[in-house]
Amino acid sequence: MRYARDDPGDDRIATFDIETTATDPADGELVSVGVGIHDRADPLTDATYETFHREDGEASLVDRAMTHLAAADADTLVTYNGVEFDLPFVEGRLDRLDADVDLPAIASQPGHLDLFLDRKRRADETGEKWPSLEACLESYGHAPPQTVWRGAPLTNGRFGEELGPAYLRTLGTETGARFRASLAEVVDHYLIGDLEATLALYYADLGESVEGAYLGTERRFD
Repeated sequence: MRYARDDPGDDRIATFDIETTATDPADGELVSVGVGIHDRADPLTDATYETFHREDGEASLVDRAMTHLAAADADTLVTYNGVEFDLPFVEGRLDRLDADVDLPAIASQPGHLDLFLDRKRRADETGEKWPSLEACLESYGHAPPQTVWRGAPLTNGRFGEELGPAYLRTLGTETGARFRASLAEVVDHYLIGDLEATLALYYADLGESVEGAYLGTERRFD
């Protein structure tokens, strides 16, 4: 689904995304958080991405990622379903852990633009299915990046059921460190692909055509 937006003229754009073992913070855990930063004067291929993975607790993971996001000093934060999923999940996990981690001001309105909310509203009005990030990209002619793990495309469902739990099982063991590093490579590709896809969708909504390092690519992992 396309959604035309007026250009706010922001120069520095941030995005973030989370990877979890379930969609409900009562049932799942945070595995990784990714943060992307792009200066609009540069090609999208020059965007920088940082991924943060569980090393000890979830609160530490959130703190590291949010500190990086705050330090980026971006003009706006764009997400895809960040308002109704990513942020509530993060806050839900912090509440359950009774952990106090401050989220940066840009994560709240008016600094945060969720590219999904307007599309969800339009879909509800027209009786359409809520569009995925991938479907929105394809509506603009962009091919979403694809991560293939163990012979099949990695999806949110497979991440929550297979990859995320596999990564968490390596924590706290010396023998798991090597396996954890190989799994982190898979998570990195999947997570950064989503971050770049979100930035590309933001620019497409503004009427800009961009080329990315991950869009239209596929990487395979055993």
